[in-house]
Parts: sequence; C-alpha cells; structure tokens
Amino acid sequence: MEQYLIVGLGNFGFNVAAALADAGGAVIAVDANSKRVEDISDKVRKAVTADIRDKKAISELISTNSIDVAIVSLGTKLEASILATVYLKELKVGKIIAKASNEDHAAILQAVGADEVIFPEQEIARKLAMRLIKPNFIDYIPLAEEYGVIELAVPDEFVGKTLIELQLRNKYHVEVIAIKNVMNNKCIIVPSGNHKIEPDTAMIIVGKSEDLEKVKSA
Repeated sequence: MEQYLIVGLGNFGFNVAAALADAGGAVIAVDANSKRVEDISDKVRKAVTADIRDKKAISELISTNSIDVAIVSLGTKLEASILATVYLKELKVGKIIAKASNEDHAAILQAVGADEVIFPEQEIARKLAMRLIKPNFIDYIPLAEEYGVIELAVPDEFVGKTLIELQLRNKYHVEVIAIKNVMNNKCIIVPSGNHKIEPDTAMIIVGKSEDLEKVKSA
C-alpha cells in the first residue's frame, strides 16, 4: 500500500487527503493549523500539527514513515510551498506533486524539485468549459448504469507486452479504446492488438464497472 503525505490542509489538500483515505490509501496529513489537523484526524491514518518550514520536524516525520508520494498544497504561501518542496526532495521522497498559484510559482517549484505541478482551479475551469461546449465530452464518467470509462496507468508487468499478450478482453471483459503517453499527452485511438505497451503510458478502458475494478486491482 502506497503511503501519501499531504502538506497543507486547505480546501484542496483536505479533500485530496480524504479522497485518498476513502480509496484505501495510507495518508499522513500535516498542517500548522491544529483545527484543520483535528478535523481530518478521523479520516486519515495520521494527522500531525507541524510547521512545514521546520525542517527538523518534517525530517523526523519522513524518517519514521516511508512516503511514496507527497502532495504540497499550501495555497498562496509561496515561501512555505517552495521550502516544503526543497525539504521533501532532500529527504528523497518518491514523488512530489505541488500545487501552484501561478506560472512563476510553478516554474520555481519545478526548479527546486517538484516532479509534477498542478493548477486545480484551472483544471476544473477547463473541464467545466469543455462540458459546456461539448456536452458529450468524456473525461471519466459512467456510460450507463453498469458501464464506465477509466484511465489507468499501466502496471509495470504490462510494459513490453502487446495487447494480444495481455488478453484483457478475455480475462476482464473490457476493451482498450486508447493508449496515452503521459509525458507528451499524445493518444493512439483504438490501438491494434500488436501494440506494445511502453513505460509512462496510460490505457483508456471501457467496460462494466465491476470489470473495470478488477483491472484496476490487477
């Protein structure tokens, strides 16, 4: 089970922590505000009141917990988010995802070690605009009561194999409708059975919801 560290419990950080915990993730939540920490404490594995600018406190927290992914969500607190990213990078956290407030902030976060920078508000706005302009636009939605579409990061054991070799249709009764390269966001629509799965790709899969869950847990 992957262990997640959420740094900052504003609206975004709080909801990400709760969602990860609901999905079965082992979540450690950190914020300088004790009230926010108290509010999330019954939802996550561990909740800690600490100032992210205190390198010693963060170091102790990391040293006693194996963190796979850290999410830095400190809103407009630019100094704190930058320091948090620097400290987490120095402490060799597996992956650091940082929330940025603007493009300059994002550039600095990437420069000091963030593996991924996100703009949640912009992403929500983009999805809303697409939904309004193209009502049939599919992101991830149920197609009907029993069917849905998911985007799945390919498991390591899939890499190097063709779709024919994977036999997803026979094993799980699902169809791969696209392969997406997550590095350049390019897609191959309706890939052939001879398509070989490469690293850093995701599969867009359609099928019954219960079968999709089996693929996700494979």
